[in-house]
Amino acid sequence: MKCLSRVAALVPLLILGCFSSAQSAEKITVAFGEVLAPWVLADTNRGIIIDLFDTAMSPLGYEVVPVYSPYARRSKVYQSGSIDVVSDMNLNTVNQHELQGFLSDVAYSYENFAFSLHKKQYQFKQLSDLEKQSLLSWQDAKIHLGTDYANMANNNPQYSETFDQSIQVKMLFLERYEVIQMDASIFEYYRNKIATEGKVDVSQKVDRFALFGPSPNGFMFKSEKMRDEFNQRLKQIKASGQYQKIFARYIPALDQAEPQRP
Repeated sequence: MKCLSRVAALVPLLILGCFSSAQSAEKITVAFGEVLAPWVLADTNRGIIIDLFDTAMSPLGYEVVPVYSPYARRSKVYQSGSIDVVSDMNLNTVNQHELQGFLSDVAYSYENFAFSLHKKQYQFKQLSDLEKQSLLSWQDAKIHLGTDYANMANNNPQYSETFDQSIQVKMLFLERYEVIQMDASIFEYYRNKIATEGKVDVSQKVDRFALFGPSPNGFMFKSEKMRDEFNQRLKQIKASGQYQKIFARYIPALDQAEPQRP
């Protein structure tokens, strides 16, 4: 009976210990763009970038808390001091916004293309060729993609940016804009989603022009210790194969039947 009494007495202590351990996890608030599928799926707190960050930091005892905002506002939210980390950072963005903190290693890269309807038969060879067409891009592209891109955008009176990348796809197929500029995976995700909704016909063939090259990105940390921990974990999940599995979860093989112009 004494043994049973001791076990009974220990149970509340074990429960309390587990609860205290869960409560002691250090929270990391991370700013993500709010309309960036499949990289960020705000309605489910999932997506490539969120899963990647969580896979890196959760095993270290951190609780990742996503914060969503329009893409161009991420830097302002970070500067306000209300969050610990901001996603989609590179040296261009850090320098332009004069952000203070610690930039991680490259964690992922977007593959940006200029998309146009195939029937237009455009033959874009270089960035400056886009100056004469109406072009809808994503917020902060002029800062994020460097000087050559900014020069093209500034020389194009028909250039615009939007925080909602699903609008880019709709505007292309509704022929409100002649060209849109975005990541190939984001384009395919929203094209399929819009097709399912049935409100806009997205069946036309498109041409995609590889004028920009990969856009490497990482995370900006307030804490140097957290940045270093993330870099170390990033190497580990790449070596283990976890990194590739995260991408495969969201990005199927893209349809290569449509023309892909250089």
